[in-house]
Amino acid sequence: MKIGDLVMFTDTGTYAKWFYGQLAVVESYTAKGSDGKAHCGVRWLQPVPYFDKVTSKSNFPAARFKVMASA
Repeated sequence: MKIGDLVMFTDTGTYAKWFYGQLAVVESYTAKGSDGKAHCGVRWLQPVPYFDKVTSKSNFPAARFKVMASA
């Protein structure tokens, strides 16, 4: 995974209710965060309703995404 990649949120855990199947572009990537895991910041192609607001950007562990197209 790298900056510019098109990714899909595929995790079925807590955040799946809002983000599962949503497409985004990777804007930042850290191979090893403070927890030892890779993380990425994404911009959603379409803003995602999340609780009582809408978000256009998110940060998640990279393992929650599948790369759909590489930049």
